[in-house]
Amino acid sequence: MTTRNFKNSLFQDLGAEWENYPIKSDEVQKRVQKWGNLLTKWFLVVKCGNNIYIFELYKLNTTKLDIFFFGTFNCKADAKGRIMLPVALRNQVAPILKDGFFIKKSYLSECLELYPAYEWHRVMAELNEKSRFDEENLQFIRMYTAGLRQVEVDATGRLLIPKDIISLGGITKEVVIAPIGKRLEIWDKKAYDESINATKEEKVKLAKRVMLGEKPSGDVS
Repeated sequence: MTTRNFKNSLFQDLGAEWENYPIKSDEVQKRVQKWGNLLTKWFLVVKCGNNIYIFELYKLNTTKLDIFFFGTFNCKADAKGRIMLPVALRNQVAPILKDGFFIKKSYLSECLELYPAYEWHRVMAELNEKSRFDEENLQFIRMYTAGLRQVEVDATGRLLIPKDIISLGGITKEVVIAPIGKRLEIWDKKAYDESINATKEEKVKLAKRVMLGEKPSGDVS
């Protein structure tokens, strides 16, 4: 039976005798290395007539996917691009430490973005939904992922950022690590201070636009 005929038989032929069930065992539920311990593997067994078909299935575990970072941290980067994470931040990343991180230049801001591995895989899954035949899609993905590197936090709590990535973010010695939901931004302190510097009136207007959906004055769209 060909794959196509099998699919037709499986989904259209109500008279076909078939069963599917996950086999739950230590062997089947082993973690897939590419995704760290965030992906569970098991098998789908389908019986159709005298034939038995076995498919490998993967399920993304969601128990670790809801870590929202909090707190703003002042740190220092040494000459090798190493940043010692404060204890409070190390405690936040502890549950996902062994899965690693991805770092890249921010698409819009003058800083670096640090993604837990699972969050970056989710971002890439969204990007992969975009058409490969649209040049604008391709150009955006190229620009958005430019300079992407995989990094780790070592046993002492140090984050080592490659020198070329450090330069992309304009990082010098004084560093600010700030949370943006499920990722972290790494700023040069001077640039960070400038980015959040605003008058009370500017802050009120921004809050109304973002939180209340108010349009800027003169916008008739």
